[in-house]
Amino acid sequence: MKPEPAPIRFTLNGQAVSLEAPAARRLSHAIRENLGVTGVKVGCDAGDCGACTVLLNGEPACACLTTLGQVNGAKIETVEGLTEDDQVARGLKQSFHRHGAAQCGICTPGMLLSATALLRQKAQPSHAEIEQALGGVLCRCTGYRKIITAVADAGRIVPDEKVLAGHAVGARLKRLDGARKLDGSEIFGADDWPKDALVLRCIRSPHHHAAFSLGDIDAWVKAHPGVVRVLTVKDVPGRNMFGTIGPFIDQPVFGQNVVRFRGEAVAAVVAEPEAAWPLDLKDFPVTWEPRPALTGPEEASVSADLLHDHRPGNLLTTGLVHKGDPDAGFAEATAIVEGEFESGFVEHAYIEPEAGFARRVGDRIEIQACTQSPYLDRDEMAAVLGIRPEDVRIIPTAVGGGFGSKLDLSVQPFIAVAAWVMNRPVRMVYSRSESMMTTTKRHPSKLQMKIGAGADGKLRAIRFHGDFNTGAYASWGPTVANRVPVHASGPYFVPHYRATTRGDPHASRAGRRLPRLRRAAIGRGAGAALRRARREARARSA
Repeated sequence: MKPEPAPIRFTLNGQAVSLEAPAARRLSHAIRENLGVTGVKVGCDAGDCGACTVLLNGEPACACLTTLGQVNGAKIETVEGLTEDDQVARGLKQSFHRHGAAQCGICTPGMLLSATALLRQKAQPSHAEIEQALGGVLCRCTGYRKIITAVADAGRIVPDEKVLAGHAVGARLKRLDGARKLDGSEIFGADDWPKDALVLRCIRSPHHHAAFSLGDIDAWVKAHPGVVRVLTVKDVPGRNMFGTIGPFIDQPVFGQNVVRFRGEAVAAVVAEPEAAWPLDLKDFPVTWEPRPALTGPEEASVSADLLHDHRPGNLLTTGLVHKGDPDAGFAEATAIVEGEFESGFVEHAYIEPEAGFARRVGDRIEIQACTQSPYLDRDEMAAVLGIRPEDVRIIPTAVGGGFGSKLDLSVQPFIAVAAWVMNRPVRMVYSRSESMMTTTKRHPSKLQMKIGAGADGKLRAIRFHGDFNTGAYASWGPTVANRVPVHASGPYFVPHYRATTRGDPHASRAGRRLPRLRRAAIGRGAGAALRRARREARARSA
């Protein structure tokens, strides 16, 4: 008989801990899941973002790269351990609050711990030393300047100041949520869940476009202890479709017979936590039949294969803004600049992966998740579950970065369906690769623009066209196609203007967010044209 492994003992925030868990378990997972200390954030599980930074015997370490077996007998500190009794930590947190250094807050624990280790060794470090100390922690919000300034200013005692009437403009105010982000008590999507919650993991397509069939799911469940149920399209009680704009809603919760992008979900495995996390999904009974994929708007627009039967020519929508007579305006122009520009899709790269939990409360559903659009979530989940919007309660958590991508749905449909049909709380946390593979991006785009200016330096005409790669499903594609023509002229008065756009879907995941319109490049071209026109006007007057 194999001897039981010895418990792993260490000190966590001054308290002795004895933990019976696999020695190879990530320290970040053990601290969060086994001990319930959620100030340790998980952003990448690869040692890249530093959100999981702890102090290990006084030195910063990535908890996601440290195994439980490595900390036997060690002293570990998390942000919850930086108490008011610690003079360095107290001054540092006050300085962060004073300088507004905690914005979304997901990187703040790692920043505070790294800075604490530095200031304990050197009370007045140089800016270069501060930058070096913080280099292992990524921030997606502040640009680092406020954080570096806060660390440099941590030793200064500043009394609370009231903002006087007439002096509010330019004054820095302490954020109402700042203290929670600094002491580790702020709740993000993955930080709170009912004790009896099951864990959900999705089965996703490895192909851009494929037909598929599911095998003997009941046998697979029986062969995997701890797995409670597998959900497929037949378990969706209402509409197997969600989206953001009513007439364009087209994305299924679970694919049915065919998938249209790499990463599309076809099933969800719901299991007890200890069974779910290590579960290898490679043997899940699904057979794929890869099909040719349309990987760009040009290919999709001429293909006889329709991505969606109700969209001829694979065209999602178009946009138009027209004013005056651009041809006449260009005839009047003394300087004309035109060009073509192209942008790729852009991953929003927020540090916090999508996460949340759902639970059924009688004939109502409660969904707690990191979201930028709770009312949209409410309405879409009501349709998916086949219930009234009034019977859906959305509880937004703090959002550890979103930048527009969390305006869309992610975990919500899966956990809502699971909690509803199983009548048990269900939680889900995206992995970093899952987040990048399945969530919406800024649209790839191809833009053409022509600008004409007169000798007086004023714009006479603009003609613009943009093709935006919307990907497999609509999401915010209609918004982009309709807003871009409005904004493409910038803040300028233009007497003659025509802007057209196309939102083009195709059978592969691509960006769906408002693209960068390369205004800087366009602006430089327009500025050069205006300068030439002015020089020519001065030469003629001379």
